[in-house]
Amino acid sequence: MSMTIAEDFQGHVVTVGEVVSGLGCNCRCLECGETLIARKGRQRTHHFSHASSKRACRISLESFVHKYAKQLVKESLGLQLPVMPGHHSEAADSSAWWDFVSVEEEVWMGDFRPDLVAELPDGPLAVEFAYTSFVDDEKQSKITKRGLRAIEVNLSGLVVAPTIDGLIELRRVILHDPSLKVWLHPREELVAEDEGNDEVIESDVNCTAVLPLAVRYTIQGLWVDVRVLPFGEIVVRSVSYSPVVVDLLRQLARRYGGSYIKKYRNWRFASWTHALLLNELEALAGG
Repeated sequence: MSMTIAEDFQGHVVTVGEVVSGLGCNCRCLECGETLIARKGRQRTHHFSHASSKRACRISLESFVHKYAKQLVKESLGLQLPVMPGHHSEAADSSAWWDFVSVEEEVWMGDFRPDLVAELPDGPLAVEFAYTSFVDDEKQSKITKRGLRAIEVNLSGLVVAPTIDGLIELRRVILHDPSLKVWLHPREELVAEDEGNDEVIESDVNCTAVLPLAVRYTIQGLWVDVRVLPFGEIVVRSVSYSPVVVDLLRQLARRYGGSYIKKYRNWRFASWTHALLLNELEALAGG
């Protein structure tokens, strides 16, 4: 890639068409970090050159796209993601825009370091960017073992034009195209296996806040199972259908922002509702 793109003093990727001429552009080389001059004369194609007059660097497409993708997510505080395994959408387009509270770059999480860690109200989401190297089995195992929600964004094969319009299109694809993203955790096959496991542990009304894989409450004479999924969400399911119990669960969903997942016939709640749901269900079981 030619030197028509650079990094400004704030660390943002810019094209030569976006900055003022000369040293006033306050830019540095994406490849070597040296100070650049924006050459915008009438005779030659606009470009950047090193202030030291050294030979122009060849910008690595992979390092540029990787850096630009991280910049976009940090600035936008969000991503368009495919539906998370274990969820169900009736819409033709099952993807959704996820708003992040904050985004940090390369934060250590135990013994591995994702490209980005996005913080949401119900916990973190790891974001990995892949161009030639994708998440291997070792890193996948660490993500799964930790129970960390994680997505991988495939940047390979993207068309990159080093112009203002080219960067706008690249921004649109990276942020808004769900086909580039794959869930690393939860994974579809693991969620399906987890949902099919009917093993439960009987619980009395005084169940502690630390739940095993599944806890069973008796409400209105019927069993209601509660499970904490590895990535923190709470699953509540009525074993037998009862309009009364369904109405109670619907009221809890309205109160705490839960949703009904038709595919698995259960109700899902964010991890922050954990203690609140326990109190509600214990009260119902004791009523």
